[in-house]
Amino acid sequence: MRVKRDQFEIVTDILENISKGYNSKSALMKNANLSFTILKKYIDYLKEKGYIEERDSSYVITEKGLEVLERLRKTRELEFQLAELINELSKELS
Repeated sequence: MRVKRDQFEIVTDILENISKGYNSKSALMKNANLSFTILKKYIDYLKEKGYIEERDSSYVITEKGLEVLERLRKTRELEFQLAELINELSKELS
């Protein structure tokens, strides 16, 4: 069973999808695997923070949003590397 995503993962998924051109509500719901209610909550949050803008019924990532997305990507990569190191160390110690 899949563990629930945290706020960082959901924000990353939404920003990633918008940056790839999936920028309508329906495309984001499908590609980020979110209900309308949850998507609306995060879209409102991302607009309020200035990470995305709404233009012609679609969303565009802002420069500020691209900067945050890059940091989130780095964080994801570091988390993956840390998990690999922990796994290797765990095997070595057992």
